Amino acid sequence: MNKHHHLLLRGASSLTVSLCKRSGRTHRPPARPLFPSSGAGGTTTAAAIVSNFFSRHHHSTLTSPHHNLPKPARMSTTTPSPVDLIEQSKRLAAFQSVTAHLVPFPSRTRIGIGSGSTVIYVVEAITTLVPPTTLSTMTFYPTGAQSEQLIESAGLNLQYINKLPPGTLLDVCFDGADEVDPNLNLIKGGGACLWQEKIVATSSKKFVCVADFRKMSPALGTMWKKGIPIEVLPLAANRVLGELERMGSLGPKVRPGLPGKAGAVVTDNGMWIVDAPFRPLRVEGTSDKEKGEWQVDELADALIKIPGVAEIGLFYGKNGNQAGEGGAQKPVEAYFGMEDGSVKVLSA
Repeated sequence: MNKHHHLLLRGASSLTVSLCKRSGRTHRPPARPLFPSSGAGGTTTAAAIVSNFFSRHHHSTLTSPHHNLPKPARMSTTTPSPVDLIEQSKRLAAFQSVTAHLVPFPSRTRIGIGSGSTVIYVVEAITTLVPPTTLSTMTFYPTGAQSEQLIESAGLNLQYINKLPPGTLLDVCFDGADEVDPNLNLIKGGGACLWQEKIVATSSKKFVCVADFRKMSPALGTMWKKGIPIEVLPLAANRVLGELERMGSLGPKVRPGLPGKAGAVVTDNGMWIVDAPFRPLRVEGTSDKEKGEWQVDELADALIKIPGVAEIGLFYGKNGNQAGEGGAQKPVEAYFGMEDGSVKVLSA
């Protein structure tokens, strides 16, 4: 059932976050919940983006927070900055997603943990909201170095996806996104962890996305201008670049490691990342390949067939509700922290 929850969070805090280990930055997960103090409204262009994005979906409004979400602290005279409000809304989005998809289901004991800034808050929400006795029965599967460190730092039970027995699925996976269209197609891979992220997502019964309003888009490639991340075999990189240009990609290139390192970014799998910009991808209909205008599923199918391509950063096709037995790349729900400190939820 489609639903749109709106929760208002008052307060402000900030937290420095990081992406993938390969970026050369380290993360410091919060030692305790930090709920700031006063509220403020959002402004400018996001309102138009949000209106256009959600006008295509039926939704309802929830006027008060869930009873077990963290409560705001006492009022303060300090006015929160826009950055503080975004971080707070991302945190509340993470808490709401965990409240909806994990807390009521103690039988969900195999949990996938993705990469990105919002996942830090997902781990915090899990350790805050799930009772210790239930938490001790859960095992957490990372998508990369960052989420592995988060799991270990939180004292959670760590396991790796290659240890998952054949025929067994994770109960739910929480991950972020670089861009989300109205049909819940995603671009992922900005942190160079896309192959592991797709393996964990497709090994899960349910995939839940947690992000902020800047990731909402009317069409993939509209807001995320860096291109679709593609993990490639290094010796095939030049051939892949030539094929992408033939398909209409607008200046594909191997992602450089600078300023952290010379040469190309090298993934945890020893591969390179090619970033391939395309014109905004059609959500519906068919592609016009002569003009380089692609529909999401058709472009994904063409990209993965290029020799030398290991995996692509388009998450498309069926969601967990449709797949039934898992193996879905699209989330069943996406939780967006808004610039006014609230949360919006888009359901499949």
